[in-house]
Amino acid sequence: MTKHALLPVLLLMAAVAVAPLLRADSPCSHDSAFHYYRIVAMRHALQDGLLFTRYLPDLAFGYGYPFFNYRAPLSYYLGLAFYSTGLPLPVALNLVYVLSLLASAVAAYLLADDLFGPWAGLVAGVAYAYAPYQFLDALLRANMPESVALPLLPFALWAFRRLALSGRRRYFLLAVGSLVALNLTHNISNLLFTPFLLAYLGFLWLTRAASPARLRLAVAAFLLAWGLTAFFWAPALFEQDYAQLHMSRTTRNNDFHYNFLPLSEIFAPPAAVDSSLMNPPMRIHLGAALAFLALVGLVAGWRRGDAQQRAHLTFFALAAALFVFMSTSASLWLWEHLPLLPFVQFPWRFIGRAALPVALIAGAAFTAPRAAPSPSVAALLVAPLLVLLSIPATFPPY
Repeated sequence: MTKHALLPVLLLMAAVAVAPLLRADSPCSHDSAFHYYRIVAMRHALQDGLLFTRYLPDLAFGYGYPFFNYRAPLSYYLGLAFYSTGLPLPVALNLVYVLSLLASAVAAYLLADDLFGPWAGLVAGVAYAYAPYQFLDALLRANMPESVALPLLPFALWAFRRLALSGRRRYFLLAVGSLVALNLTHNISNLLFTPFLLAYLGFLWLTRAASPARLRLAVAAFLLAWGLTAFFWAPALFEQDYAQLHMSRTTRNNDFHYNFLPLSEIFAPPAAVDSSLMNPPMRIHLGAALAFLALVGLVAGWRRGDAQQRAHLTFFALAAALFVFMSTSASLWLWEHLPLLPFVQFPWRFIGRAALPVALIAGAAFTAPRAAPSPSVAALLVAPLLVLLSIPATFPPY
């Protein structure tokens, strides 16, 4: 099989995920209107010669608002790029989510292919793109920055892994670029991903998968990315005393105490869609099917994989378990005592982070060439099944 020959198959399977967004109007979602206002205000600022400004003078009824003091701008520039071509705003925003879903599939494929092989990459790519949290962000919450951040997580992990293993210049640039992009896309995703990335680099050191010299290159890429984006995150971090940031979590809706999840909701099976609801309830699932497939992948991958693959399965399983734990009330003490964690607001965000290691473990079921049936046949059966089970999530109200 030629390198990445399965990518066209993967993109074809992602068609169902993006189908609700291939239209001229946007879903009736929580935050879509906010993005309209901000992108139009950015266009006005750009026309005035302001390529980047923390302060958007058109917002807040013309009084102006320092929106980009604490909000990362990159996803808005992506929407602005589409809008500047003459596309209507709903179409421009829909294309941002389409690109995010497709990029999520491709980035997870690259990482899983690197770890477990191409058929594992196909299943992991489908599993990550069709994770319930993806549709929650794109079709219900309309959290554009977080949607754009989701594909950056596996891509950054892949780039740093390739850098740590090979030390090649191209991966140094990709590692720096991916982390810079994440830093400038979604603050909270960056806050949650940084410990995970550092833990993974530590894992590569402990398992001796990478030499110390190449790991130092990875650390240098990490530090360079943070240095290049200091113009954004440093003021937000060091000027907290000059803003009432605590107000962002004073309402019940944004207070982490009221946003923990029960395990019954996290692992709930797919439910039928009620298309009559204009404001459907927000339920956060990891997905029973994906969790079950991950269990299969953990057992099959452990039995058939080599030592490095087994070590990776252990690492990702522990990461997934930690993410699920952090979304439940059992982690309350940590939420009340760890610095910056309350700014995450919603413990259920960790379910979105658990989707990546769970998808990678699910793909590991298709590692070994002696599997029965063969990995190609099994993967081509399982991947469409994941798509089928996700179809109810692709019917948002309009």
